[in-house]
Amino acid sequence: MVFLLFRRAHWAPLVLLPALLASSCSDSGSDATPAATAPMQAAPPAAPTLPPEVSIQVMDGDSLKPVPRARVRVAGDVARTSRQGIASFRVAERRTLRTQVSAPGYEPVAVRVELRSHGARVRIWRRATQWPMYGANAARTQAHSAIRLRPPFRRIWHRPLHGLVEFPAVVWKGVAYVNNLRGWLHAVSMRSGRVLWKRRVGSLVASSPAVDPDRGLLLVTTMEPGYVRALDLQTGRSRWSYYTGRAEPSPVIRNGIAYLGATNGNIYALDLDRHRPRWVFHGGVKVTSSPALVGQRLYYGDYAGRVFALDARNGRLVWRGSAGTRVYGTVAVARGRVFAPSVFSGMSALSARTGRLLWRIPIGAYTYSSPAVYRGRVYFGTYEGLVYSVDARSGRIFWTRPAGGAVSGAVQVVNGVVYAGSLGSRITAWQWRSGRPLWSFPHGRYVAVSGNGSVLLMHGGGAIWGVVPKHKR
Repeated sequence: MVFLLFRRAHWAPLVLLPALLASSCSDSGSDATPAATAPMQAAPPAAPTLPPEVSIQVMDGDSLKPVPRARVRVAGDVARTSRQGIASFRVAERRTLRTQVSAPGYEPVAVRVELRSHGARVRIWRRATQWPMYGANAARTQAHSAIRLRPPFRRIWHRPLHGLVEFPAVVWKGVAYVNNLRGWLHAVSMRSGRVLWKRRVGSLVASSPAVDPDRGLLLVTTMEPGYVRALDLQTGRSRWSYYTGRAEPSPVIRNGIAYLGATNGNIYALDLDRHRPRWVFHGGVKVTSSPALVGQRLYYGDYAGRVFALDARNGRLVWRGSAGTRVYGTVAVARGRVFAPSVFSGMSALSARTGRLLWRIPIGAYTYSSPAVYRGRVYFGTYEGLVYSVDARSGRIFWTRPAGGAVSGAVQVVNGVVYAGSLGSRITAWQWRSGRPLWSFPHGRYVAVSGNGSVLLMHGGGAIWGVVPKHKR
């Protein structure tokens, strides 16, 4: 969204002073004397012509607050923004110019700015306040500390998605990208809830997409027909696809490589420039766990109850450990530990270095929920309808709280608030340390939330809601 401000230069008119001609009269018999002509006064030199001044204001894309000290480049000239986020330039012609904006902590932006009489604004976004992948980050900790939003909330919009929403939206630069089970991918404005575009990417999809900002790509896995699809972030237009067979795990992307699993037991390191794998690891057993990437190691679990650590550079096995029985949910990696949920064996913690089992909490109910890790604690839900807060180091249980129904999706933490959706159609929020209930939302089913620095998304069975804090802080 762009607008431009101009101040026109004013010109002093040039004043031309006429020459004064003098003539004298004489008697008819006298010799004629030539008329004296006054010399013409030279015109003053014209003031130099200055081009109009252009003011460009740089705004935070989430908060719409001015960004001071941003670097703005227009037509070869560079300026820094003031406290009001304004940089000024003099441009010889009124035309559309390429403008580049950058600031510490923000994604750089290159846009074409049309020079008009009413001014320009350029929005830039902090990378830290986006939600570009399932689990909020590559380690899949399901915890987002840079988003400062807290309940209670008020709704600002509601968007039906006409199909089951099992996995949450990812968010990038003011747009939420969310799949429904029927294979429709929607791009939704975070400010208004308006659908910007939608595309049919498959007939069965149960995953979150992943954003590759460097290539302007959105990567989507499908269960049917089994293709990984690369779409244009801006338009949703399909760029290319690669066949893996049925794939439920959500991708994680780093340095042009997308890591993902499939039900055939394979883990793929897919080169996004060459559109083919750099390597494939053949685990041999069904994978629904989305891989977690930390350093040069890739971690995931499979239906045989095994947990793997692979070398992300070449796909070689580093170690193989055990979570007990089937791993459906996604492992989280933090503090040198891998936290693995097992459907029948509860929650396990393994050494991230060796795969050695450190502790296990057996649960007398299904544990499909992917865990969240925050400030030395692990949070997860179970089909008995409880959410657990556990010491990440020892496995000691700090508290359990009822969630209003079976918890199947991931538990998440945003700014110290623990969120869980339940099959009882509710989202509940608790204080991370004490477990004190803070807020509830009368819709929910699987994974509860995602969002950005200005709007949090609540996920129901077939719709999403945009919410903001009731009270400004």
